[in-house]
Amino acid sequence: MPSAIADPKLKLLARDTDDLVIVSAQLQDAIVPMTDVTYLAAERLFVMAVNRFMWNAVPTGSDDADDTTPEGGPVFLRCSCGVRIRNVERVQLRRLDLHDSGRILELLHLYAEDGIVHLIFADGPDIRITVSELEISLEDFGEPWPTRRTPSHPLDAAAD
Repeated sequence: MPSAIADPKLKLLARDTDDLVIVSAQLQDAIVPMTDVTYLAAERLFVMAVNRFMWNAVPTGSDDADDTTPEGGPVFLRCSCGVRIRNVERVQLRRLDLHDSGRILELLHLYAEDGIVHLIFADGPDIRITVSELEISLEDFGEPWPTRRTPSHPLDAAAD
């Protein structure tokens, strides 16, 4: 585990768009199995268990041996993370089926606009969640595990 951060696990709550910028940054590149996404309409709750890349624990170039692999590369961390969106009135899916149990998504970004929380995933699917009041929480659980791979996104040649 990187020595720069003694306990890199997070527990965050977003109640406005400024808070949501921080939550979104920490959830960027989270791996989201569809089997771990649920909308509980009676409870007005949308929940996901994700595999979060721990951007808050990226090694800072320290000379500490705990920050490198035997091959000399940096050690990064992932962890399990629960995400809760409360006060849900409606959930809309685009290019996505909540019952597609084999699908794995990569969360790129989330933001709120005009009472709608947008979850944007790699390769085009998205979820739009209408809320009466913004309240999104994330909480890491379990122990982080090491990975040598950092998320990367090839530049879209069409965007040039």
